[in-house]
Formats: sequence, C-alpha cells, structure tokens
Amino acid sequence: MTLNIDDVLEVLEIVRECKDTELHIDTGEMKLSITRGKVSGQGGGFIEQSTVAQEPAAVAQVEAAPPAAVIAAPVAEPQEEPQEEAAALQAEAESEAVSEEGLIPVTADVTSVFYRKPSPEDSAFVEVGDEVEEDTIVCLLEIMKCFRQVMAGTRGRIEKVCVESSNLVEEGTVMFLIRPD
Repeated sequence: MTLNIDDVLEVLEIVRECKDTELHIDTGEMKLSITRGKVSGQGGGFIEQSTVAQEPAAVAQVEAAPPAAVIAAPVAEPQEEPQEEAAALQAEAESEAVSEEGLIPVTADVTSVFYRKPSPEDSAFVEVGDEVEEDTIVCLLEIMKCFRQVMAGTRGRIEKVCVESSNLVEEGTVMFLIRPD
C-alpha cells in the first residue's frame, strides 16, 4: 500500500478534527506519524504539538489550528420545571431503560464514519423490526476511504438504530440494539 499526498492531506484533515490524537502509519515505503494535542509520549510525559514525519529523513511541522475564539453569551437563568413535567421525563427515562434491558449492542470497533446504506440511492441495510442473523450486514464503517462491513453478530430483531448515517462514531459507540431470539 502506498500513500500519496492526497491521502496524507486527508489524514491531516481527520486529525485536525480531533482534539488529542496520535497516529502512526507504516507502509514499508513510508512512515507517517502524527501527534496532535496532549497525548502520552515515549517518556510518559505529554506532547503538545503536531508533527508529520516521512522516511527517509523528510520531516514537516504542521501547525495545530488555534482554538476558535469563544464568545460569551448571556446565560439564561434556570427555570423551575413543574413537578408534573419532571415526573413525566423521569418516567420516560425509566421506561426506556427497562425496554433496553436484555438488548445486545452492536458497537463500533474503531473511530470511523457510520453509513446505514451501501450507497446514497440504495435502501438501508437494516431497519427497526428487521430480523437479523449473525452474519447479516447492518452498516458500513469508513476509515480513510476504506469501507468495513459490520455484521450483527447475533440472531434477533433490530430494536433501535442509535446513530444517524454519515456521522462520526468513536470506538465503543453503540450503533444498534438487537433483541436476541
């Protein structure tokens, strides 16, 4: 696998969107190491810089984007919620927690972009209520223009889709909830 300048620029764009990131890619012909924000370094300390290194000896410094200016907005005084509304919200939260009991989550195993469809004009892989098998494809995860199929991993019925299509998901994010058979 070789990386061209467009691939490197795309990686840099992804890293720029993350607060604290450390990435190492070794293709044999080229080594790419990117560090941004506060991440643990070799000596146990923290590194607060962004660097890109390419073998054999070319090293380029990449400036981390300065934090966006924060504009103070007036803070609204918290309003007292009527007890009836508070009780209704609590009851709704409790019923949702009870209804999710016994469901099996399908989680992202890597930070990536979540897609419910194989292409924009196609229908979703699965919908709420669909029966799935262990090897049923439920979504795609995109990492640097590489797509990975995600399988249900269990027999059952899709109870909930927890993520909107085209959103970034982090490792461990629950994407679907399945009620096992």
